[in-house]
Amino acid sequence: MTKYNFRTIKKEIDQGIWHQGYLIYGEEKYLIKQIIDLICRRFVAAQMQDIDLVKIAIGSQLSDADIERIKQELKTPPFMSERKVILIENTRIFARAVQGQSEVHKKNQEEFSRIFPLLNPGSCLIIHEATVDGRLKKILQNWFEAGGVQVEIGREEINVLRHWLQAKAQQKKLGLTVEAADNLIDRCESDMTQIEQEFSKALLYAEYAGLKGIDLATIDLVCKSDVRGTVFDLTDAVSAGKTDQALKLLDTLLVLKEPLPLIRFMFTRHIKQLICAKELGNEQLLIKKIGVYPFVARRLLKQARNMSLDNLEHFYRLAFESDWKVKRGHMTDRLSFETLLIEASLTFASKVS
Repeated sequence: MTKYNFRTIKKEIDQGIWHQGYLIYGEEKYLIKQIIDLICRRFVAAQMQDIDLVKIAIGSQLSDADIERIKQELKTPPFMSERKVILIENTRIFARAVQGQSEVHKKNQEEFSRIFPLLNPGSCLIIHEATVDGRLKKILQNWFEAGGVQVEIGREEINVLRHWLQAKAQQKKLGLTVEAADNLIDRCESDMTQIEQEFSKALLYAEYAGLKGIDLATIDLVCKSDVRGTVFDLTDAVSAGKTDQALKLLDTLLVLKEPLPLIRFMFTRHIKQLICAKELGNEQLLIKKIGVYPFVARRLLKQARNMSLDNLEHFYRLAFESDWKVKRGHMTDRLSFETLLIEASLTFASKVS
Protein backbone atom coordinates (compact mmCIF):
# COMPACT_ATOMS: atom_id res chain seq x y z
CA MET A 1 0.00 0.00 0.00
CA THR A 2 2.70 2.45 -1.04
CA LYS A 3 1.57 6.06 -1.38
CA TYR A 4 3.43 7.88 -4.12
CA ASN A 5 4.29 11.57 -4.34
CA PHE A 6 5.27 13.60 -7.40
CA ARG A 7 8.91 12.56 -7.38
CA THR A 8 8.38 8.86 -6.81
CA ILE A 9 5.66 8.49 -9.43
CA LYS A 10 7.66 10.61 -11.90
CA LYS A 11 10.68 8.37 -11.32
CA GLU A 12 8.62 5.29 -12.16
CA ILE A 13 7.24 6.95 -15.27
CA ASP A 14 10.78 7.86 -16.38
CA GLN A 15 11.80 4.22 -15.81
CA GLY A 16 8.86 2.92 -17.82
CA ILE A 17 7.09 1.38 -14.83
CA TRP A 18 3.33 1.64 -15.32
CA HIS A 19 0.20 0.74 -13.40
CA GLN A 20 -3.32 -0.14 -14.46
CA GLY A 21 -4.91 2.49 -12.24
CA TYR A 22 -3.86 5.83 -10.74
CA LEU A 23 -5.73 7.57 -7.93
CA ILE A 24 -4.31 11.10 -8.06
CA TYR A 25 -5.12 13.99 -5.73
CA GLY A 26 -3.55 16.87 -3.85
CA GLU A 27 -3.14 20.63 -3.71
CA GLU A 28 -0.69 21.17 -6.56
CA LYS A 29 -2.82 21.10 -9.70
CA TYR A 30 0.13 22.13 -11.88
CA LEU A 31 2.06 18.95 -11.09
CA ILE A 32 -1.07 16.79 -11.14
CA LYS A 33 -1.71 17.96 -14.69
CA GLN A 34 1.90 17.12 -15.59
CA ILE A 35 1.56 13.54 -14.36
CA ILE A 36 -1.81 13.00 -16.03
CA ASP A 37 -0.50 14.42 -19.32
CA LEU A 38 2.57 12.16 -19.16
CA ILE A 39 0.40 9.06 -18.72
CA CYS A 40 -2.00 10.08 -21.47
CA ARG A 41 0.77 10.88 -23.96
CA ARG A 42 2.56 7.62 -23.19
CA PHE A 43 -0.36 5.40 -24.13
CA VAL A 44 -2.42 7.48 -26.56
CA ALA A 45 -0.93 9.37 -29.51
CA ALA A 46 -2.26 12.86 -30.17
CA GLN A 47 -4.13 11.78 -33.31
CA MET A 48 -5.91 9.00 -31.39
CA GLN A 49 -7.00 10.97 -28.33
CA ASP A 50 -10.53 11.48 -29.62
CA ILE A 51 -10.97 7.71 -29.63
CA ASP A 52 -8.68 6.14 -27.04
CA LEU A 53 -8.63 8.89 -24.41
CA VAL A 54 -11.95 8.95 -22.58
CA LYS A 55 -12.66 11.82 -20.19
CA ILE A 56 -15.57 11.54 -17.78
CA ALA A 57 -16.40 14.52 -15.56
CA ILE A 58 -18.73 13.56 -12.74
CA GLY A 59 -21.51 16.02 -11.95
CA SER A 60 -22.80 16.87 -8.51
CA GLN A 61 -23.03 13.18 -7.65
CA LEU A 62 -21.82 9.91 -9.13
CA SER A 63 -24.69 8.21 -10.95
CA ASP A 64 -25.42 4.64 -11.99
CA ALA A 65 -25.03 5.77 -15.60
CA ASP A 66 -21.50 7.05 -14.83
CA ILE A 67 -20.52 3.74 -13.25
CA GLU A 68 -21.97 1.74 -16.13
CA ARG A 69 -20.13 3.85 -18.68
CA ILE A 70 -16.81 3.38 -16.88
CA LYS A 71 -17.38 -0.39 -16.83
CA GLN A 72 -18.11 -0.46 -20.56
CA GLU A 73 -15.05 1.64 -21.37
CA LEU A 74 -12.82 -0.71 -19.36
CA LYS A 75 -14.27 -3.73 -21.14
CA THR A 76 -13.72 -2.18 -24.58
CA PRO A 77 -10.17 -2.56 -25.94
CA PRO A 78 -8.23 0.40 -27.37
CA PHE A 79 -8.67 1.07 -31.07
CA MET A 80 -5.16 1.97 -32.22
CA SER A 81 -3.28 2.67 -28.98
CA GLU A 82 -1.23 0.59 -26.57
CA ARG A 83 -3.81 1.23 -23.87
CA LYS A 84 -7.10 3.03 -23.60
CA VAL A 85 -6.84 5.79 -21.00
CA ILE A 86 -9.96 6.60 -18.99
CA LEU A 87 -9.75 9.82 -16.98
CA ILE A 88 -12.43 10.34 -14.34
CA GLU A 89 -12.70 13.68 -12.57
CA ASN A 90 -14.12 14.21 -9.09
CA THR A 91 -16.04 11.08 -8.15
CA ARG A 92 -15.79 11.98 -4.42
CA ILE A 93 -15.92 8.22 -3.76
CA PHE A 94 -12.70 8.32 -1.73
CA ALA A 95 -13.94 11.16 0.49
CA ARG A 96 -16.29 11.19 3.45
CA ALA A 97 -20.01 11.44 2.74
CA VAL A 98 -21.73 14.80 2.80
CA GLN A 99 -24.02 15.17 5.80
CA GLY A 100 -27.32 13.42 5.15
CA GLN A 101 -25.94 11.43 2.20
CA SER A 102 -24.31 8.53 4.07
CA GLU A 103 -26.49 5.75 2.67
CA VAL A 104 -26.29 6.98 -0.92
CA HIS A 105 -22.53 7.46 -0.59
CA LYS A 106 -22.04 3.98 0.83
CA LYS A 107 -24.05 2.48 -2.03
CA ASN A 108 -21.99 4.42 -4.59
CA GLN A 109 -18.76 3.24 -2.98
CA GLU A 110 -19.89 -0.38 -3.18
CA GLU A 111 -20.95 -0.01 -6.81
CA PHE A 112 -17.79 1.85 -7.75
CA SER A 113 -15.62 -0.82 -6.11
CA ARG A 114 -17.02 -3.32 -8.60
CA ILE A 115 -15.17 -1.39 -11.30
CA PHE A 116 -11.76 -2.18 -9.81
CA PRO A 117 -11.55 -5.86 -10.86
CA LEU A 118 -12.06 -4.70 -14.47
CA LEU A 119 -8.64 -3.02 -14.53
CA ASN A 120 -6.57 -4.72 -17.21
CA PRO A 121 -3.32 -4.40 -19.18
CA GLY A 122 -5.20 -2.90 -22.13
CA SER A 123 -6.43 0.10 -20.17
CA CYS A 124 -5.28 2.72 -17.71
CA LEU A 125 -7.84 4.19 -15.33
CA ILE A 126 -6.94 7.59 -13.87
CA ILE A 127 -9.13 8.85 -11.04
CA HIS A 128 -8.46 12.50 -10.26
CA GLU A 129 -9.92 13.64 -6.94
CA ALA A 130 -9.72 16.87 -4.95
CA THR A 131 -9.05 14.91 -1.78
CA VAL A 132 -8.82 11.37 -0.45
CA ASP A 133 -9.71 10.34 3.09
CA GLY A 134 -7.07 7.89 4.25
CA ARG A 135 -9.46 6.48 6.86
CA LEU A 136 -11.52 4.78 4.13
CA LYS A 137 -9.35 1.68 4.40
CA LYS A 138 -11.70 -0.80 2.75
CA ILE A 139 -12.18 0.93 -0.59
CA LEU A 140 -8.50 1.91 -0.74
CA GLN A 141 -7.49 -1.69 -0.04
CA ASN A 142 -9.78 -2.86 -2.86
CA TRP A 143 -8.13 -0.34 -5.16
CA PHE A 144 -4.62 -1.53 -4.29
CA GLU A 145 -5.53 -5.19 -4.67
CA ALA A 146 -6.90 -4.51 -8.15
CA GLY A 147 -3.58 -3.00 -9.23
CA GLY A 148 -4.22 0.67 -8.60
CA VAL A 149 -1.83 3.09 -6.90
CA GLN A 150 -2.38 6.16 -4.75
CA VAL A 151 -0.58 9.39 -5.69
CA GLU A 152 -0.73 12.47 -3.45
CA ILE A 153 0.80 15.61 -4.95
CA GLY A 154 1.13 18.46 -2.49
CA ARG A 155 2.75 21.88 -2.56
CA GLU A 156 6.47 22.02 -3.26
CA GLU A 157 9.02 23.34 -0.76
CA ILE A 158 10.22 26.91 -1.23
CA ASN A 159 13.75 25.77 -2.17
CA VAL A 160 12.36 23.66 -5.01
CA LEU A 161 10.14 26.47 -6.26
CA ARG A 162 12.99 28.98 -6.05
CA HIS A 163 15.26 26.69 -8.07
CA TRP A 164 12.46 26.21 -10.61
CA LEU A 165 12.11 29.98 -11.08
CA GLN A 166 15.86 30.49 -11.27
CA ALA A 167 16.07 27.84 -13.99
CA LYS A 168 13.35 29.61 -15.96
CA ALA A 169 15.23 32.90 -15.62
CA GLN A 170 18.51 31.30 -16.70
CA GLN A 171 16.83 29.97 -19.85
CA LYS A 172 16.24 33.61 -20.77
CA LYS A 173 19.77 34.52 -19.62
CA LEU A 174 18.37 36.63 -16.81
CA GLY A 175 19.28 36.82 -13.16
CA LEU A 176 16.76 36.43 -10.34
CA THR A 177 17.28 37.55 -6.76
CA VAL A 178 16.33 35.23 -3.91
CA GLU A 179 14.22 38.02 -2.41
CA ALA A 180 12.20 38.38 -5.63
CA ALA A 181 11.71 34.63 -6.02
CA ASP A 182 10.63 34.08 -2.41
CA ASN A 183 8.29 37.05 -2.48
CA LEU A 184 6.58 35.87 -5.67
CA ILE A 185 6.21 32.35 -4.29
CA ASP A 186 4.64 33.71 -1.13
CA ARG A 187 2.24 36.11 -2.83
CA CYS A 188 1.06 33.22 -5.04
CA GLU A 189 0.60 30.97 -1.99
CA SER A 190 3.05 28.42 -3.54
CA ASP A 191 0.56 27.67 -6.32
CA MET A 192 2.75 26.73 -9.29
CA THR A 193 0.12 27.65 -11.88
CA GLN A 194 -0.15 31.16 -10.46
CA ILE A 195 3.61 31.44 -10.01
CA GLU A 196 4.24 30.50 -13.64
CA GLN A 197 1.64 32.96 -14.91
CA GLU A 198 3.01 35.82 -12.84
CA PHE A 199 6.65 35.01 -13.54
CA SER A 200 5.95 34.92 -17.27
CA LYS A 201 4.90 38.57 -17.00
CA ALA A 202 8.14 39.41 -15.20
CA LEU A 203 10.22 37.59 -17.83
CA LEU A 204 8.48 39.35 -20.70
CA TYR A 205 8.88 42.73 -19.03
CA ALA A 206 12.56 42.11 -18.27
CA GLU A 207 13.25 41.14 -21.89
CA TYR A 208 11.30 44.11 -23.25
CA ALA A 209 12.97 46.57 -20.87
CA GLY A 210 16.43 45.14 -21.50
CA LEU A 211 17.00 44.24 -17.85
CA LYS A 212 19.82 41.96 -16.78
CA GLY A 213 17.75 40.36 -14.08
CA ILE A 214 14.56 40.37 -12.06
CA ASP A 215 14.46 41.86 -8.58
CA LEU A 216 11.71 42.62 -6.10
CA ALA A 217 11.00 45.97 -7.75
CA THR A 218 10.22 44.16 -11.03
CA ILE A 219 7.92 41.72 -9.25
CA ASP A 220 6.12 44.60 -7.52
CA LEU A 221 5.74 46.43 -10.82
CA VAL A 222 4.27 43.74 -13.06
CA CYS A 223 2.98 40.89 -10.89
CA LYS A 224 -0.14 40.48 -8.78
CA SER A 225 -0.26 42.52 -5.61
CA ASP A 226 1.45 41.25 -2.48
CA VAL A 227 -1.61 40.82 -0.27
CA ARG A 228 0.31 39.19 2.57
CA GLY A 229 2.92 41.95 2.53
CA THR A 230 0.19 44.59 2.61
CA VAL A 231 -1.53 42.73 5.46
CA PHE A 232 1.73 42.98 7.42
CA ASP A 233 1.80 46.73 6.73
CA LEU A 234 -1.89 46.98 7.61
CA THR A 235 -1.26 45.28 10.95
CA ASP A 236 1.70 47.57 11.65
CA ALA A 237 -0.49 50.60 10.97
CA VAL A 238 -3.29 49.33 13.21
CA SER A 239 -0.94 48.39 16.06
CA ALA A 240 0.61 51.87 15.87
CA GLY A 241 -2.86 53.45 16.07
CA LYS A 242 -2.50 54.95 12.56
CA THR A 243 -6.09 54.71 11.34
CA ASP A 244 -5.59 56.86 8.22
CA GLN A 245 -2.66 54.75 7.04
CA ALA A 246 -4.58 51.51 7.63
CA LEU A 247 -7.56 52.74 5.59
CA LYS A 248 -5.27 53.92 2.78
CA LEU A 249 -3.65 50.48 2.60
CA LEU A 250 -7.09 48.88 2.40
CA ASP A 251 -8.05 51.27 -0.40
CA THR A 252 -4.86 50.34 -2.26
CA LEU A 253 -5.78 46.65 -2.18
CA LEU A 254 -9.32 47.37 -3.34
CA VAL A 255 -8.10 49.60 -6.18
CA LEU A 256 -5.92 46.67 -7.28
CA LYS A 257 -9.13 44.60 -7.50
CA GLU A 258 -8.26 42.30 -4.63
CA PRO A 259 -11.53 40.77 -3.38
CA LEU A 260 -12.51 41.95 0.09
CA PRO A 261 -13.40 38.44 1.34
CA LEU A 262 -9.82 37.37 0.50
CA ILE A 263 -8.39 40.41 2.29
CA ARG A 264 -10.54 39.67 5.33
CA PHE A 265 -9.55 36.00 5.32
CA MET A 266 -5.83 36.79 5.07
CA PHE A 267 -6.07 39.52 7.71
CA THR A 268 -7.83 37.23 10.20
CA ARG A 269 -5.42 34.40 9.43
CA HIS A 270 -2.55 36.81 9.98
CA ILE A 271 -3.80 37.71 13.46
CA LYS A 272 -4.07 34.00 14.32
CA GLN A 273 -0.52 33.49 13.09
CA LEU A 274 0.68 36.41 15.21
CA ILE A 275 -0.93 34.83 18.27
CA CYS A 276 0.93 31.59 17.47
CA ALA A 277 4.15 33.54 16.99
CA LYS A 278 3.66 35.28 20.34
CA GLU A 279 2.98 32.02 22.15
CA LEU A 280 5.75 29.98 20.51
CA GLY A 281 8.46 32.61 20.18
CA ASN A 282 10.63 30.31 18.08
CA GLU A 283 11.13 30.34 14.31
CA GLN A 284 11.42 26.57 13.79
CA LEU A 285 8.45 25.80 16.03
CA LEU A 286 6.38 28.41 14.19
CA ILE A 287 7.29 26.99 10.78
CA LYS A 288 6.33 23.50 11.93
CA LYS A 289 3.12 24.64 13.63
CA ILE A 290 1.55 26.84 10.94
CA GLY A 291 3.49 25.81 7.82
CA VAL A 292 4.88 29.19 6.72
CA TYR A 293 8.17 29.88 5.00
CA PRO A 294 11.19 30.87 7.14
CA PHE A 295 11.21 34.51 6.01
CA VAL A 296 7.50 34.80 6.83
CA ALA A 297 8.06 33.21 10.25
CA ARG A 298 10.84 35.69 11.02
CA ARG A 299 8.63 38.60 10.06
CA LEU A 300 5.74 37.27 12.16
CA LEU A 301 7.99 36.91 15.20
CA LYS A 302 9.35 40.42 14.73
CA GLN A 303 5.87 41.90 14.44
CA ALA A 304 4.49 39.88 17.36
CA ARG A 305 7.22 41.23 19.65
CA ASN A 306 5.62 44.67 19.41
CA MET A 307 2.22 43.47 20.66
CA SER A 308 1.02 41.86 23.85
CA LEU A 309 -0.89 38.58 23.78
CA ASP A 310 -3.91 40.32 25.33
CA ASN A 311 -3.93 42.90 22.53
CA LEU A 312 -3.67 40.22 19.86
CA GLU A 313 -6.50 38.20 21.37
CA HIS A 314 -8.64 41.36 21.56
CA PHE A 315 -7.72 42.08 17.94
CA TYR A 316 -8.83 38.59 16.93
CA ARG A 317 -12.12 38.98 18.79
CA LEU A 318 -12.80 42.23 16.91
CA ALA A 319 -12.09 40.44 13.62
CA PHE A 320 -14.47 37.63 14.55
CA GLU A 321 -17.23 40.09 15.49
CA SER A 322 -16.69 42.00 12.25
CA ASP A 323 -17.07 38.83 10.19
CA TRP A 324 -20.15 37.83 12.19
CA LYS A 325 -21.84 41.19 11.44
CA VAL A 326 -21.35 40.63 7.71
CA LYS A 327 -22.67 37.08 7.78
CA ARG A 328 -25.69 38.19 9.79
CA GLY A 329 -26.41 41.00 7.35
CA HIS A 330 -25.95 43.74 9.94
CA MET A 331 -23.24 45.53 7.93
CA THR A 332 -21.81 45.50 4.43
CA ASP A 333 -18.46 43.78 3.96
CA ARG A 334 -16.49 46.96 3.34
CA LEU A 335 -18.12 49.00 6.10
CA SER A 336 -17.59 46.17 8.55
CA PHE A 337 -13.92 45.80 7.68
CA GLU A 338 -13.27 49.54 7.79
CA THR A 339 -14.98 49.65 11.19
CA LEU A 340 -12.73 46.82 12.35
CA LEU A 341 -9.62 48.75 11.33
CA ILE A 342 -10.84 51.92 13.03
CA GLU A 343 -11.85 50.17 16.27
CA ALA A 344 -8.60 48.23 16.45
CA SER A 345 -6.50 51.31 15.64
CA LEU A 346 -8.24 53.35 18.34
CA THR A 347 -7.74 50.53 20.84
CA PHE A 348 -4.03 50.29 20.09
CA ALA A 349 -3.69 54.09 19.97
CA SER A 350 -5.01 54.37 23.52
CA LYS A 351 -2.51 51.74 24.67
CA VAL A 352 0.35 53.40 22.76
CA SER A 353 -0.41 56.79 24.28
